[in-house]
Amino acid sequence: MNTESISMEDMKKEIDTIKEEIKKIKSNMIDPDSILTEEDYICLQEYRREKETGKLLRESEVIKGLGL
Repeated sequence: MNTESISMEDMKKEIDTIKEEIKKIKSNMIDPDSILTEEDYICLQEYRREKETGKLLRESEVIKGLGL
């Protein structure tokens, strides 16, 4: 068994280096919930067009229309 002696100072330096690397990795990660599929993008564009033209109904109007 090979036992390597490492000073506390060296260990702290290594830990600090690892922490910095983790920060870099985290800052470059993409949130999977922020990725739109092509279908999602098309639906979002359709929603925006309908909203601009006033074709969308309010929730209260839908409930009233359904008689609920």
